[in-house]
Amino acid sequence: MSRFDRRQVLQMIAVSSALPFLPAFAAAALAEPLMVLVEKEAPGVSFYQLPKGQPLAHIALANQPHEIVADAQGGFAYVAQYGVSKWLAPGEGGHQVFVIDLLAKKVVRTLDLTPYHRLHGIRMDAAGRLYVLSETDSVMIRFDNPSSDEYPSQIVAVGGTRSHYFVLRKDGTRAYVADTLSGMVIMLNPHDPTFNPVKRLIGQAPEGACLSADEQTFYVIDRYKGALHAFDASTLEHRQQTQLRGEAVRVVSLPDGRLIVSNQADKSLSLLRPDTLKEEKHLPLEAAAPGLNLSPKGDVLYLSLESDKIAVVDVASWRITGSFATGKAPDAAVILT
Repeated sequence: MSRFDRRQVLQMIAVSSALPFLPAFAAAALAEPLMVLVEKEAPGVSFYQLPKGQPLAHIALANQPHEIVADAQGGFAYVAQYGVSKWLAPGEGGHQVFVIDLLAKKVVRTLDLTPYHRLHGIRMDAAGRLYVLSETDSVMIRFDNPSSDEYPSQIVAVGGTRSHYFVLRKDGTRAYVADTLSGMVIMLNPHDPTFNPVKRLIGQAPEGACLSADEQTFYVIDRYKGALHAFDASTLEHRQQTQLRGEAVRVVSLPDGRLIVSNQADKSLSLLRPDTLKEEKHLPLEAAAPGLNLSPKGDVLYLSLESDKIAVVDVASWRITGSFATGKAPDAAVILT
């Protein structure tokens, strides 16, 4: 059964058992997509029905969860516990990955990754394997069967200083890490500890990153210098760079190759051409957007704003079409369709 069918059917069974005469409009609403949103300072994750953002459920989690990923079947989501408010903050940080049953809307178990801490970046590949990045220890931790594994399948050294954020090829053979304190970006093979990581020094604080839709180009933001860099994703050779509107935090790639950048300094979005990295369009926001959450089709962008809201952006028309309130400090999310 597909992800949508499985989730919809079970939701309808659950609701109809409580409300035998469920109105037609309510049944139709169950077919709408869901957002599962990390709210860092709540702290926890919340479920919202899209597009209007009706709150459905909230799950309390330990201090400062940050990133989230879900499997392709819509069965489980995995949330990494960073444990501190900012990457410059003192303290050991978190050591847990929370496994959430998306149908039951509850935590069903926790992966304790001690002695590794400050778990920030978390991704899944097309085969359903889970990858978790420990910032303080600069290691990539892999679970080949994350819904049932008790222990990691493999741990591979990244070779950085403070490895904060990463992106992953769909097949999992390459990961690209933004190492904030060293100023490097690092390419590694999370399945081969003998692979010599490729390192490039780009500036002061690389952070937000993405791969192009064809996985040929790796993009990364040097946050405090407000610069976007493009690298060959096979060799990590530098291709080009452009200056942004000051400090910037996140970048996502659209299916057509264009890029969207979240500008922290002037609280806005920029739409960039992939060939020149020049800004095509600009969209002012009411608050900075530390989270860019793109719909599976790439046609809608859900912005997590520092004003504790989600702003909904229609990419084609490049305008905000709605918004809804969230818990405190919304950030990364998964969209289930």
